[in-house]
Amino acid sequence: MSVLPAAGRAAECAELQINLRAIADNYQIIKKRYKGRTCGAVVKADAYGLGAQTIVPVLKKQGCRLFFVAQANEAADLFPLLRGGGRIAVLNGVLPGDEEFFIENDVIPVLNDLGQIERWSNLCREHERPAPAFIHLDTGMNRLGLAPREIGELVDRYSSLLYGFEKAGYMTHPAAADEAENPVTAEQYELFMKWYRRLPPAPRGFCNSSAIFRNNDYHLEFCRPGFALWGGNPTPETTNPMRPVVKLTAKVLQIRQIDAGEAVGYGNTWRAERASRIATVAVGYADGWLRSLSNAGKVRIKGHEVPYVGRVSMDAISIDITDLPGKPLQPGDMIPLIDDKMTVDDIASAAGTIGYEVLTSLGHRYRRVYTES
Repeated sequence: MSVLPAAGRAAECAELQINLRAIADNYQIIKKRYKGRTCGAVVKADAYGLGAQTIVPVLKKQGCRLFFVAQANEAADLFPLLRGGGRIAVLNGVLPGDEEFFIENDVIPVLNDLGQIERWSNLCREHERPAPAFIHLDTGMNRLGLAPREIGELVDRYSSLLYGFEKAGYMTHPAAADEAENPVTAEQYELFMKWYRRLPPAPRGFCNSSAIFRNNDYHLEFCRPGFALWGGNPTPETTNPMRPVVKLTAKVLQIRQIDAGEAVGYGNTWRAERASRIATVAVGYADGWLRSLSNAGKVRIKGHEVPYVGRVSMDAISIDITDLPGKPLQPGDMIPLIDDKMTVDDIASAAGTIGYEVLTSLGHRYRRVYTES
């Protein structure tokens, strides 16, 4: 005899709500703020873990026609969604063996070194087709992109390579635009413009989410926001201009009374200083709930903050609800972990990380609900 798994909403222990209306509104907020010509969208890592298959059509409906992903296989997943308009650019560039994929499917590589530029130029000549490519000029990140030495060589010795294909644009990546007082962003912009003036004309893109909100001088021909679209704060030192997108609720599994001196969780890292009521909640690091929140996170329930106690485990966290007023929590109650009062950025701060990691870590055991509120 086989036993079927429990079905329906009652069997699920946590729910992740993703507000598509808020994503659409955030795109329009950025589009209105940006004084340049083209506002793209970074939808890599499955739209930061929120579901590119659902979100890309929403952004397309808002007028977005330029989508950035990290890897070629992410581009392939978007093909069915972009029929009738839309271009895909791959930030990792065109690696050896992938060239035909880009040419045959009209995918735009972001060329990150002289070798990629040379291969792309030669490939376009072989196909007698000047296919488009972005060129990434590294201005200080020292990650991807042409280093200053390579940019100099491109300008002085290899500029003929740039005439073998369509230049979709030059781009760079601000390293510290989320820090309002950091001078690096302005320095990167000046270096980017210095190199651009020595290269053949093409559209320019400087801005990520934060740079859009820093200086209108940075508003060139195109931008590529990501984190802000999903409700992250692009200006952490001020009120968030974006609408919150994500809500996460999880089920209370058990309530127990413990005595002073008793410990909670693996390693006995927290001990009660008084008689306490502890609620165990169904979310853990298997759900992408960061272990660094151990003894550090907080939950906001009915306007009151209660602390995490003990370590985050694979499937559960524990919270101290001793001082929570009002009707006592019961097993089966759903409590908010992320909402407009305890945001992705708040969780990140408690975990000692950034909101990007919180978003992209959210697992697939949650019941996912897309809303339009």
